[in-house]
Amino acid sequence: MTNYRGNFLYGFIACGPYEVLPEWVFDKVFCPAVETDPVTGEAKVAQVGLRRVESALHQGYDKKDVFVANPEHLAKSIGPDTKVVGINVMDPLGMAPVTTTMAPEKLSYVAMKFKKMCAEIIQLKKKYDFKVAVGGNGAWELAKSDRMKVHGIDTVVVGEADELALDLFHDLEKGDAPELMHCFVKNIQNIPEITKPTVNSLIEAMRGCGRGCDFCDVNKRSKKDLSIERLQREAKINLDYGFDSVWLHSDEMLLYGCDNRDFIPNRDAITDLWKGLKGMGANFIGTTHMTFSAVAADPQLMRNIADVNRQHETGRWLATNLGIETVSPPMVKKHLGVKTRPFATEEWGSVVREGAKILNENHWFPAATIIIGWPDETPEDSQATIDMMNDFRTMNFRGLVAPLLYQDFSEKNSMHFGNLNEAQFTLFWRCWENNLRVINDIIPIILRNKTYGPPMKIFMYGILKAGTWAIMRYLRGLCKDLFNGRTPDEIIEKYSRSRSVSSQKMITKKL
Repeated sequence: MTNYRGNFLYGFIACGPYEVLPEWVFDKVFCPAVETDPVTGEAKVAQVGLRRVESALHQGYDKKDVFVANPEHLAKSIGPDTKVVGINVMDPLGMAPVTTTMAPEKLSYVAMKFKKMCAEIIQLKKKYDFKVAVGGNGAWELAKSDRMKVHGIDTVVVGEADELALDLFHDLEKGDAPELMHCFVKNIQNIPEITKPTVNSLIEAMRGCGRGCDFCDVNKRSKKDLSIERLQREAKINLDYGFDSVWLHSDEMLLYGCDNRDFIPNRDAITDLWKGLKGMGANFIGTTHMTFSAVAADPQLMRNIADVNRQHETGRWLATNLGIETVSPPMVKKHLGVKTRPFATEEWGSVVREGAKILNENHWFPAATIIIGWPDETPEDSQATIDMMNDFRTMNFRGLVAPLLYQDFSEKNSMHFGNLNEAQFTLFWRCWENNLRVINDIIPIILRNKTYGPPMKIFMYGILKAGTWAIMRYLRGLCKDLFNGRTPDEIIEKYSRSRSVSSQKMITKKL
């Protein structure tokens, strides 16, 4: 229950090891709690997923009987009248790729906070005898009977609960709810509108993606766009609360309004959306996710968005998440579905390079991901992505590249640091070399917050710089352990013969 001081990038800090960062620094500096009623424990701002469930329950319960609580104040919020406690989770056991990469074999903050909350809920449950349901993107981690029992959970919901939330809570009250539910929204009209403010003014613009990457659960959802009029109503709730911007959540924002099989962005629909929300008084409109292929397919669209936000005029940089995953043509063809459209599979490396250039030209700071340790990955596959990282350095790319260890939902083929080969380690090293290089670009974006005074900004600068150096130090030690005492410089030299394609012209289609 935090606004991350107005910057979603702080969410990555919650994936780091609990033992490394003092809890008071985490709670007070990076992730202070949202505004909370000191008497009742009611959270004045909550995750958009919780707000969706809250609105769904209002369709069958009196509004006074539905209460969104700050988990740090549960003793104030739960009592003899409590019948059901619903919990939204992102990564409750620290099993997601970012967490397993940032906190290898250690307890992450997000997992620690979940365990701490469940311990309190179990004690309250013994006293008041209520039911506990868990949903959200990380619910799959708890979808086993033994894990549910340990954490005091009665029902786990995997998928989209919008249509079934009300029925589920009725069943939980009666003791008839199943232990595990899988569900998807069939009708976009059944996604309820939020009625109260959300974390960081985040509203959901669309669901689904349709690109079909085989490692991503999102591709199971059909694409659904929410209307501009509805998004304006939801944005108004956050702006009236006091937020000065609007953030659009999506699985692929540049597919909003897209109605063609080639995945060519609908420039008019997206530009109109940005203008419609900016015109409500927001300082800027941000978005959580894009795709490099959509960016490269329509550079003018990125210019339009930047112009609406006045990013060129003010020099404001906004961060957004994009997935690179791999640029090895065989791996792209096998695992990335139609992520490259409207371009061909073999063009993906060039598309990523061109998309990165377009984003930087329009004051967007990419936070990109790469997956390392696919079960079928060869050193040649890793080399292709290493070459891209070398090109990023040459083109002075401004953006984070987060290398993530491959994680299997079945938990059978997940990658671990101890299994990295030389090529995979080199790719990991090149990514963090990039991040160390751009740290001075990242810090102004992260520190752009009116709650920070000069002393706090200096302190934060030191923390972030030290954290990046600590990661590089860890990798140096890992290299010696993995490769018989050899240093990173000795390992990466054989993979540094860049077969650069950055100077090649990208093959483009007539759009």
